[in-house]
Formats: sequence, structure tokens, C-alpha cells
Amino acid sequence: MTSPNVPHVRKLAKTRIVATVGPACEQTETLQQLILAGVDVFRLNFAHGNHEWLWQILNSIRSISQELSIPVGVLGDLSGPKIRLGQLPEEGIHCQDGDQFQFVRHADSVSNPRQLTCSYASLIDDVDPGDRILLADGTVAMLVTQKAEDGQSVNCIVSEGGLIRSRQGVNLPGVRLSTPSVTEKDEADLAWALQNELDFIGLSFVRSAADIDHLRSLINASSPTVNPLIVAKIEKTEAIDDLDAILESTDAVMVARGDLGVEAEISCVPILQKDIIRRCNERRIPVITATQMLDSMQTNDLPTRAEASDVANAVIDGTDAVMLSGETAIGDHPVVCVKMMEKISIEAEPLAARTETPEKLSHQSRRATPITEAVAIGAVTVAHELNADLIVVASESGRTALALSRQRSNVPILAVTHREDTARRMCLYWGVHSLESRLVRQSADALLQYVVHWGLENNTLRSGNRVVVVGRTNWLGEGQDLMMVYEVP
Repeated sequence: MTSPNVPHVRKLAKTRIVATVGPACEQTETLQQLILAGVDVFRLNFAHGNHEWLWQILNSIRSISQELSIPVGVLGDLSGPKIRLGQLPEEGIHCQDGDQFQFVRHADSVSNPRQLTCSYASLIDDVDPGDRILLADGTVAMLVTQKAEDGQSVNCIVSEGGLIRSRQGVNLPGVRLSTPSVTEKDEADLAWALQNELDFIGLSFVRSAADIDHLRSLINASSPTVNPLIVAKIEKTEAIDDLDAILESTDAVMVARGDLGVEAEISCVPILQKDIIRRCNERRIPVITATQMLDSMQTNDLPTRAEASDVANAVIDGTDAVMLSGETAIGDHPVVCVKMMEKISIEAEPLAARTETPEKLSHQSRRATPITEAVAIGAVTVAHELNADLIVVASESGRTALALSRQRSNVPILAVTHREDTARRMCLYWGVHSLESRLVRQSADALLQYVVHWGLENNTLRSGNRVVVVGRTNWLGEGQDLMMVYEVP
């Protein structure tokens, strides 16, 4: 029999790696190097880059993925209602403790450096005396002291001084914003993402489960060819307050530590991260840990010891994926960063203990049938007892693969599917390596021949190794669940 095409070899790291695309890695050659280095999902940040540029990047990713026969997911990250300062003098403004400033509604009202504007006109309406306004990633803080009777401005006093510049971010911790979670720009970006069949949609500044439901209704109304998974970005304190409901509505979660560290006390962020990861693990929700994980590697070719510990601890906590932002988007060493991220993850993965906490799977999209769930648990147990080298699952929707992923097995999981969208979606599942092949629809024998050839070619399997297979008695359609053990001849 002629050997099937075998994908290029990558290390079987279990923790997924998400990399943000930017000028530092936009070239096709660099994108290919990143995939071979271990990137599972690329993040397209809609806050930067127009649709034409994003399409070129997406086309390159998809072409490389097909050429290498390595499924790669793509996450479209909606900008959300990000608030930014208006125009300031080129040199910025130095704010001293006790200085008086005024936020005014309209740009044409600015007549002196003590009057500030921002991209969110309703700031004037939403804040009240006593509320805090944080600027420049939280390094400058102001306290609202008074609202004007005409409703056109608010007075503030600087409580923590520093330098502010044009277009820097504005955070309003604890303030309930009246702006919708999906802006007009987000709707245009979402339409582009659905048209181009992106695999994941990130929703920024989630405040409640209603935000997720609204985004899902917009997606459903478009009747897309591929339904993307929604990734709720947890970066506001309101989201923490409504986290249980958010987890019931979303498909995946991102612990977005940048704005979360501004909205909440920075000393609380490590504890919030651990709690969010734990609660996602309980509900079988893929969770990404993001922001400044290897930040110093934007310019250095090695991380700090603290950064290496940060990545390792996220893996030990149970995160499904770790994300690189500026490190790959604008940094000097994007490929080196990915290799380092994978190296640290592989070292930490043996300490990521199997979770014994009962799962809370009310969301049916995360649950396979009761029999399949039991077979998945049995397959992992058998694989450990027999010191198997690989668990193979034939999967159409990815639910069985997700059930296996939840077991946090030390044995690598290979999920083979005939569906391209399922293969890309499984790129976010911990411990699961997806392959796309039509052979999965033929027979158990055809699948095994393909898997064994794949394993022998990339030195994952050798003669005498044991493979635990999860599938169905009828590989062409509906059938009974089965588990079998195969010994490589």
C-alpha cells in the first residue's frame, strides 16, 4: 500500500501556544518557522491592521498549514470598547499628585492642557464622584471630585502622578459602562472573521454573560459556514463578579492579565488567574493565560527567571494554552520566544496533576454521550496501566477529544478527523494533537495504518509500542463506542 502523506514533525508538547501576528512575524517564512517551532493558534488583533493586511496573513497561515499538513487555528480578537485618551501635546503631560484636571465631552472644548478628552464620550455620564480614572496602563490615577451641572465635564484630582500621552488607554475600574460590548468596528471585524471562517473569536472587556450571548446572537444571525468558538477575555472586575454565568455561556476563556491588572489590584492578579483556570478546568473550558509571559524577550534572547517561573506556574495551574503578544508581534526574536515557551511548558507539564474535582458540564457542547465519557476515562486509565505511547481518537465534532484532554494524561493524544474546522478547533485542547485525514471515515484498519505510519515517520512510535484507540464499531456512521489496544508490529 502507498504510504499516506505524513505531516511535518513537531514536539508533542501538551500545552498549546498562541502567538500574536504583527510586523515582526508577518513574512511567510517566519510564520512557517513559528508553526514548526510549536505555534498551535495564531491571534489576529483587530485593534491593529486593516482587513487587507489581515487577509494576507490569514492566507499565508492557511497555505503553510496545508503545505505542512499541520492544523493551525486562527483567533480573531475583537477590539471591544477600549477607551483611549484624546490628543495631547507631543511631549505629553506630567501629572503631579494633587493636580486638577477636567475631562470634557467634546474635542473642540479643549482649550488648555488641564482639559482632557477621550474616545468614549459617555465617560462623563458613567462616572460619579469618588470613582477612579486610570491612565497609561494604570500608572497614573485620578479621582473624580465633581460633575458639572451641564453634564459636559467632570473634575478630577491626581492621586498617583506620572506622564500621560496621546492615545494611551483609559480604565474605569468598578464603573459600569453604558457602551455595548460589541462596537460598530467590532461588528465589521466580526463579519470579516465569519466570512473568512476564523476558528475563534475573542470578545474583549466582557462584563457579563449577556455580552457573550449578544455576540453569539450576532454570529448565529450571519449563518456562517463555520461556527467559531467564542473566547471570553476576562479583564474587568465585573467579569469576575459574573464569572460562573460567563463560563456557562462561553466556549473558551482568556485570562487577559494586562487590563485585569489595571482594573483589579495587581497583587490579586495571580490569585484571580489560578481561580479562573481552576473554574475553567472544572467545566472543561479551554483557558488561555496571556500578557507579558516572556515580555523581556521582545529585546532579549532569554527570559528572566521570573518569566520562566510565570509560564511554568500557569502550566502547573492547568492552563490549556499560553499566549505571546508583543513577543511575537513586534519583538526581535519571535521564533526563539516560541521555542522557549514550548521548552518551559514541556518541563512543567509532568507537574500538571490530573484534576479530581467533579466536572460541572451543564453546557452540552462540552459533553459527549455518557458511554463515550466513560470510554474516554477508561482509555486514559488503560494507557497508564499499559505504559502506552499514544492515545488515538477518531473524532468528528471534537467532543471525545475534549473529554480525553480533560483527563490531563501524560500520554500524548492524537485526534484524527475528516473535518478541517474540527482539526483547527482542537488546536486549543490541552494534550491533543489533531490531524486531518479522510482515512478516519474508511475503517479502523485504515486509520491504524495511517497513525502507525505517522508515528514511525516522526519517531513517536516504534515496534512493540502500544496504542490505545477510541472510536466506534462502525467507522462509516453511527455505531457503538469502543476502545482497543494495538501493538505496533
